[in-house]
Amino acid sequence: MEDIRELILKTGLTILREEGLSSFTQPRIAARSGLRHSHLTYYFPTRTALLAAVVREAIDMQMAAVRSMAETITSPQQAVAAVASVVAQHENTRVFVALNQAADREASLRELFNELTENFVGELTNILEKFGMKSDQASVDLVRSLLVGLSVLNLIGSHERGEARAKAVMKTAFDLLSSN
Repeated sequence: MEDIRELILKTGLTILREEGLSSFTQPRIAARSGLRHSHLTYYFPTRTALLAAVVREAIDMQMAAVRSMAETITSPQQAVAAVASVVAQHENTRVFVALNQAADREASLRELFNELTENFVGELTNILEKFGMKSDQASVDLVRSLLVGLSVLNLIGSHERGEARAKAVMKTAFDLLSSN
C-alpha cells in the first residue's frame, strides 16, 4: 500500500516539476503511474488532497536541501554561487509557482505556502547572520524578493544567462548588506 502511495507522490511531483500546475491532473498522474484513476482516488480523493501531499513532499525535500546548503557554505562567495545554482533549477521554481497559484484558491494549500515561506525566511536569515550581514526584515525581504524574481525570470526564458545573472545580482545584494 505504501509503495503505491509513494509512486503516486513521486509521479505527481515529477509532473509538477516538469510541466507545472496545468498538467497536474489525477487522470494524467494515474496514467503515468500505471494505475487506474479509481485506484489513485482511493489514496487521494481530490486533486487538492493529492496536490497538498505532493507539495508536502516537495517542501520537505527543499527545506532539507536549503538547510544542508546553509550548513556547508563557509563564505559569502559560496553563498552567492549556491543561490545562483538554486535559481537555475527550473523544476523547483515550477513547484513554487504552482503552489503560489494553488494557494490563491485553496486555504489548506495557503497554509503550506506560508510554512514554506516562513521556513525559507528563517534559513535565509541564518545565512545572512552567519556572514555578519544585515538581517533585519527589510534586508531578508530584499534577498528573498531577488531570489524569487530571478528564479521566475530564469524560468520564463533567459536560461543561458540565468545563473550568471543571479551570481551578479546576489553578489551586489550581499555586498550592500555587508556594508555598515
